[in-house]
Amino acid sequence: FNVLEVLMRNAGRVVSKQEISENALGRPLARFDRSIDVHLSSIRQKLGDGGKLIRTVRGLGYHLVKE
Repeated sequence: FNVLEVLMRNAGRVVSKQEISENALGRPLARFDRSIDVHLSSIRQKLGDGGKLIRTVRGLGYHLVKE
């Protein structure tokens, strides 16, 4: 859940896949690396309706909606 932690610490702003990878996985994002997408898909499934709070911002990254 390191990926979710990064999004929570940055709630309300778009976080790039590169930033998520470096902070949550401890490595730079490789070309064609889909690991962040897979992690977020799993987190969304586990959160159920709460997964709707994680928005994909195409071409930029992910955004955790502040409520």
